[in-house]
This record gives sequence, C-alpha cells and structure tokens, in this order.
Amino acid sequence: MPSSQRIFDKLTAGVNNGFLLDAYPDLGLRAIVGERVVQIPDALSVGVWQHIAAVVSPSGEVTLYRDGQRLAGGGDGYGTWVGDGDDAEVVSRAYRLQRFVRTCAGRGEYPIKFNGSIFTVPHAGAPGDADYRRWGPGYWWQNTRLPYYAMLANGDEEQMASLVRMYAVDMLPLLKYRTRAHLNQDGAYLNECVYFWGDIFSESYGWTPAAEREDKLQASRWHKWEWVAAPELSGLLLDYYDHTGNRDWLREVALPAIYEFVLFFDQRYALDETGHYFMHPAQALETWWDCDNPMPEVAGLHAITSRLLGLPAGLLTAEERAFYQQVAARVPPPPTHLVNGEPALAPAARFAQKSNIENPELYAVWPFRLYSFDRPNPELAIRAYEARGDRGHGGWRHDSVFAAHLGLTDEARDSLVIRARSKAATERFPVFWGPNYDWTPDQCHGGVLELTLQKMLLQTDGDRIWLLPAWPADWDADFRLHAPRRTVLEGQVRGGRLTTLTVTPNSRASDVLVVGASER
Repeated sequence: MPSSQRIFDKLTAGVNNGFLLDAYPDLGLRAIVGERVVQIPDALSVGVWQHIAAVVSPSGEVTLYRDGQRLAGGGDGYGTWVGDGDDAEVVSRAYRLQRFVRTCAGRGEYPIKFNGSIFTVPHAGAPGDADYRRWGPGYWWQNTRLPYYAMLANGDEEQMASLVRMYAVDMLPLLKYRTRAHLNQDGAYLNECVYFWGDIFSESYGWTPAAEREDKLQASRWHKWEWVAAPELSGLLLDYYDHTGNRDWLREVALPAIYEFVLFFDQRYALDETGHYFMHPAQALETWWDCDNPMPEVAGLHAITSRLLGLPAGLLTAEERAFYQQVAARVPPPPTHLVNGEPALAPAARFAQKSNIENPELYAVWPFRLYSFDRPNPELAIRAYEARGDRGHGGWRHDSVFAAHLGLTDEARDSLVIRARSKAATERFPVFWGPNYDWTPDQCHGGVLELTLQKMLLQTDGDRIWLLPAWPADWDADFRLHAPRRTVLEGQVRGGRLTTLTVTPNSRASDVLVVGASER
C-alpha cells in the first residue's frame, strides 16, 4: 500500500496553509486545517469500504469520523486520538499522569513553564534544538497560572511556593517602582509578559527607552491595558490562606502584595457620575482591545474585595478595611448586554476591536465565581456561555471549567473527554499534549484538565462545600480531595449515588452539600 493516499488536498506543498485529508502514514488517517493537525494511526482497513468524513467548526475545531463514528478531534487540533479504554478510564489516567508531570516541575526555584515544562525535546517543528519553546523563555500570566489552580484541592500546596515567591515577593519592589516611574502613581501593576525578575518582555515593551517616551506603558497592544493578572494572583493567594489557615503568611506575604495591586486600580481610574471607576483605556484580555469597564478586572475587584472584607477580625487594620470598603463601593457592576433579547454577561460595558479568541465575559464565572450554579442569576452566565463566540477543548481554553461551575454536566463531561483523549501525535506518553497554542507538553491543557475534573466533583463557596455539582450519573468515582480550612473529603460514587463519605475534621461535615447525584 502506498505510504500516503490523498483524499483531498488544498495545501501549498510543504506548508500547512489550507485543507488536507489523507491516509497517512499507511493505514493512518490525517486531517490538516491551517496549522491544526489531527492524526489517528491504523484508522483504516484494507479491502473494506469505509466512509470517512472531516468536519471543521466555525471556530476551527477539526473532527474526524469513520462510518459515522467519531475517531478524533473536536478540540484544538494537533494530536492523535487516545482510543483505548472507556471515557472514565481515559480521564482518570490523564488526571493521575498530569499530576505526575506537573509535580516533576512543581518544586523548582521558578514557576512551571507552560510551554513544555521540563520535558522539551528535539521536535520536527522546532526551529532550534530541544531548548526551543514557542512564546519564548519568559512567563505569560494567562498560561503560567493554569497548572496552579488544581494544586490545593490535590493537597499539593507546597508546589505553589515558586509562583508566590516570584510574583508576590521577589517582583513586588520592581512592580511598585515601575508603577511610580511610568504612571506617576502608587500601587503595583502586573502585566501579562514578564521575565523572572519582573521586567516586561523587550518585544512587548518596545525598544525605545522609557525616558524618551510620552506614553511609558508597553508598546505592544496585545496586552497594553490588560491587568487581570493582579486580581487573579490575589485570588490564588487568598485560596492558599483559606486552605492552610496560615495567618503569619497572610500578613507577611499575601496582604502586602494584594494591597499594592488593589491600590493601583484605585489610583489609576477616575470616578464617573455614578461614583464608580470609569475603567478606560482598557481591554478585555487580548480579545477586545477597546473597552470600558472590562469584565475580567471588574469581576476580579468585586471578588477580591469581598473576600478581603470577609477575613476574620484582626487580620486587616481599620484603615485597610475602610480602604477595601471604599474600593468595593467604587467598582462598577459586572457588565451585561442583550443576547437574543435576553440579558447576559458581557465582555465589557463597551467593547470593540476583536483581536483574539477568548471569552472574557465568563471570567465572572471562573476564576472569580461571581456567578455559578449556586449563586444568584446563573442564567446571565449560562446565556453568555451558550452564546460565546469562541469555543474549544484544548490548550488554555476554559470551556469545561465554565461548564462545571454552571452545573452543565454534559458539556463539562464532553469537553473533558475530548481533552483527555487528545495527545501530541509525535509523542508516546499519553499526557504529552500539544503543541496546541503553545508547545509540547502543554501544561495549560493538562492544568485545565485537572481543574475541570475537580470542579465536577467538588466546589467551595465560603464555608460551603458542594459535592458532585457537575458529575455524570453514569461515572463511578473514588476520590480524595482537599477543601479550605484543612478539610479532606474522601468518598465513593456508585451508580449515581454518593455511597460513602468521610470528612476530616468531622466538624466540617455539616458544611457539605451534595448536588448532582443522589445522596446516600
């Protein structure tokens, strides 16, 4: 049999710039759509008529079918389809192995590199050697954070040390100095792209020295006015405190950094006629470049000030509490707009100039949890989720996490299974995902996978612990997860029912509520 048989080929020779569907290699099946590649080895049989179909969604997702059965895809391209085992088995294996891969790099001096971790190897698509990483050697916040969100529920709190140390301790003096020097104000702003010592990427800042500029912010428009990193980091710091209860750490490490981050926003924006911040110029992530009151920063400030004001008495001074109360009153309400005549969460109060494929309106669902299955007005978020313009199940995309928070079990499950079953076509290890948007092995892809499975099983809101908020009734489970206040939950789900549960300490058992599956 020839090594390759073209079914359809509209590519420039040697370049992935069109569409191709072929049998390659030998009995394998491959689809190429632009830079996205989906490949399944041994998908075809000799001497048998088979119906092959490739479907490309409006967002560019590629799905392959044989005789009406899905073989691979539905995610963000790049990779082969892990077909062995049922869905629950594949998801469980992916979760365990991703935790192993993440832990291998999680105790280093510096945060985990999202674009390859410590496992980069020579790659046919790399322009250099095994040290090559797409997007370079620095840290991009929206990517770097993703492996860290699942650590606390796994009991891997010690692995957060390098992230906290770099962003909240070592960088902080430079961030404060830069804010004063560049913007003539107090506080600290944390931008998207930084080297480990805190400086902005040269490519992002531009090559003209600050002293020669009137506008001293970075030149790159991709994240010039995107400042959600500080509220997100503040949330992770408060998560760490909630789990560990370490008050000395909170006072000495977390609260000083959070204060500077919040102070930046308070001094950055003037008040409008309603007494709220008018957040402009601003952008909603990298996607909407011309905004007023972008959802990520608005939701972040609401979430952070609420959590700070909910801390036990004595952890904030009277002056700090008064400051956070003032900020909370000044943050504008989460923006909404009409979708098919019904109100839904919006990317910003006003948004224009779309340049990327994120869904910033849903940051109010995750990571900031202003809207979820158990909170008021979840329909605002569900409408936004259903109307989202960009969709996908690979790399840094968060669709599965949004779905889990909103109690959309089928959507969360389907997205999670697609994520768990896809892997890099060039790699043997089943959790070396990528390159997706970044590089192999892609730690954004694995981090979202870990977090999704956890959120389907367990979510917390203040003292409340919700079990099975988005858990499929036909998936059995044995789990051991950690919750705030040094709480450990161990249990089993069988046949759609929570059959056993042990809560340590037992005093927290009254805070547990079971949803989704039937309680024993």
